Amino acid sequence: MARPTDDLAIKTGEYQDRQGHTKGRWLRIGAVIRHDDGGTSIKLDAVPVGLPGWDGWVNVFPRDQQESAQPPAPPRVPAQDYDGDVPF
Repeated sequence: MARPTDDLAIKTGEYQDRQGHTKGRWLRIGAVIRHDDGGTSIKLDAVPVGLPGWDGWVNVFPRDQQESAQPPAPPRVPAQDYDGDVPF
C-alpha cells in the first residue's frame, strides 16, 4: 500500500512575527509517496511557476513532524440530499 511520508513545500517569502523574529512563509505543493515495493513517487498538487523570487528549490518535510503540530481536522458534514431536484 502506498502512503504519503513527506510534504513538498516552497518558501514564498518571509514575515516578522509579533516578537520581531523573521519567519518563512511556506506553500505546500505536494507529497512524497512511498510504495511497498520500495519505490517512491512525487504527487504535485501545484506547480510553482511565475512566483516572484522563487529560486526553483522544493523542500521536503517529514509528514510526522507536520501532523503532530497541527490540530485534528474538523468532522465532515454529509452532503444534503435534494431528491434529484436542483435547489436553485
